[in-house]
This record gives sequence, structure tokens and C-alpha cells, in this order.
Amino acid sequence: MIALFFVIIGVFAYPASAQQFGEPDHDIRGGKVLGFEINSEDVSLIIPITARTSGELTITLPRNLIDAKSGGNDIEFEVLLDGLAIYFLDETVTESDRTLTIPFSKFNDEITIIGTQVFSRVAPTPTSTAIPERIENKIRQELTSTVPEGKAKLLIFSDTDWSGALQASGFDYTEMDGRHDKIVIFPCETSIIRQGVFGAKFEKMTQDGYLKLVVIQDQKILEQRSTKVQFGEVTILGDCTSGSGTGFGGGGCLIATATYGTELAPQVQQLRELRDSSLLQTGSGSAFMESFNQLYYSFSPTIADWERQSPIFKELVKITITPLITSLSILNYVDIDSEESMLSYGISIILLNIGMYFVAPAILLIKIKKIKF
Repeated sequence: MIALFFVIIGVFAYPASAQQFGEPDHDIRGGKVLGFEINSEDVSLIIPITARTSGELTITLPRNLIDAKSGGNDIEFEVLLDGLAIYFLDETVTESDRTLTIPFSKFNDEITIIGTQVFSRVAPTPTSTAIPERIENKIRQELTSTVPEGKAKLLIFSDTDWSGALQASGFDYTEMDGRHDKIVIFPCETSIIRQGVFGAKFEKMTQDGYLKLVVIQDQKILEQRSTKVQFGEVTILGDCTSGSGTGFGGGGCLIATATYGTELAPQVQQLRELRDSSLLQTGSGSAFMESFNQLYYSFSPTIADWERQSPIFKELVKITITPLITSLSILNYVDIDSEESMLSYGISIILLNIGMYFVAPAILLIKIKKIKF
């Protein structure tokens, strides 16, 4: 959901921690690999790519180049696409190497593979980061405090400036920045129609200092990460565990928020008001929202992410959805006091949008063809 990286084409300017090495065997479909870079501080292999379309990279990683182990046993590599973790990768393991197949979209430009050792350099254990003991005491204190049902708590610990963003089920993409510690309570709820999820990506704005993120819900830690790397980034993803199991409301208007820039935009508030005050007040409206949410949340995070990456695409989406939002606003000015009236107005709105998006353009095209020929 937060993707902003750079690619240096041709000769790479390696940081002091990067090392030269032989290029791993690989095959890419739908794009081109621009190079490889080992970052021994992050214990990672960085692969900038140019993607022509959605595709996949199959790469064989020699164990003497990068590996991931715990207690002598193989563990999964952490794989990031533009800083966001992906899971359920195909992997083939031998004694000498490990082969990963990594899918990517045409909007991705960097793949990062994180292990526990590179060039025989073992990654430091979490306790070696020397993050102050007061943080652990604060975490223990927060674990004993209560958080309202359906909400989670993001703890940000730092001794320097930081910036980033948070998004979750029921909590629209929100950017924030600050200095030192901060606590953010946000909706994070699982319902009967979808698994609640959260994601956050923050970075240190200075060379020195540390940054640690912890997410707590139901008096347990859902996810935590930290960094002391110069201008280091921390990305966390996870599933919400709290929820009433019955609600259909509270979901984020992801596309509208990305289109209009903030969840406080009048258009976004109008959609929330329509959902909470009209649709969810009737049985037919609630049934519609249940079916709609199953479809909407299957694609809306991707659309919202594309909007944040491409201003042109964002404007196209705005042009597309503005008539829809305008037509839906009619429901805010009518008296819906029964199931029959909800069905009547709902069907009318659907027919109106079919006319605007399909019938009117078709008629226009027919007339243009007649004039042309």
C-alpha cells in the first residue's frame, strides 16, 4: 500500500555496506532485471527491475550468497515488493541453494529478499539493536491495558524524526510524521465477510537513532519490527484478531479516499453517511452491503495503491466515479422508511448508473458513426 523507491540504471552506486558478487541464476517473465545488490547491514539482496506487465522472477540463491536459518534449520526468506511483504511463494530447496519464484505487477520496481546471513555474515539478534530498555517496559505496560473491541494500538518508538503511513480494515490510508514516541489507536476488525488486516511502513529521517513499531490487540503483540540502519525503513503487516463477527460497516472507502486525498473529503464523508444512515438501516441494504463488500475489498486496495503511484490514473478514477457518487447522493435526500422504499430507490439508482455508464456512451458512439459515414 506505500511504494516509493528508485532504480539506478546501468552502474549502481553501492553503499559502504554493499558487496560485489557473481550474478545469481535467474529467469524473469514480464520484465527485466536491472542488477543485484547485497546489503549486509539489512542482510538482504536488492533486485531493481523494470516491469512491462505482471510477471514473475525465478531466482536461484546460492547458500553462500544469502540464506535464512534459525537453529540450523531453514526458515522462509522475507520477500518485499516495493517494501511490502508477500507470502506463499513457490520454493525449491537443495543442499547448496534455494530457488524462489516471486510474482510481481507492472507497477513494481524493486524486489528485496531478506535472510539471516549474507557472505557468511550472520544477522544480529533482536537484542543486539540496543534499543532502550524503557521501550520494553512500555510495551509490557501497554499489554496490560485494555483496547476497545475492534481496535488495535500502534506503538511508535524512536529517538529521532520519522515519517510513514498506516492502513487497516476500517482505517483509511493515513500518512503521519513525528519525533520520538507516539501511540495510535485505529480500527482493526475482522467480520464475517472478510479478514481484517493492517499494514504500516515508516522510515527514519536521519542517519542516527532507532525506530521500532509494535502493534497490539487483545493484550497481545500482533507484529513488531525495528531498525537502526541509516535512514532505515520498517514495514509491518498482519491480521486483526478482534471483531464482533457481525458488522458490515466500518470499512474504509479506499478508492474514494485515495482519489480525493483524505478520508475527511466531503465525497468520502457522503459515502460513509449513505452507508451508515441509509443502507445499513434496512435488511435489504445490509444484504447488499454484505455482497458488495466481498467484491469491493477484493480489488479496492490494489486500485487505491495504483492511484497513489500514478497521478494520471488517479484523475481517470476521479472522472469515472464522480457521476456515481453524485447519483448516490440522491439517497441522502429521500425518506427511506421501509424495505420497499429502499428497494425502489436502490433499483432506480442502479438503472440511472447503467444509463450513464453504458447506454448514453453507446448512443453517442452510434450517432458519431452515423455522422462519420
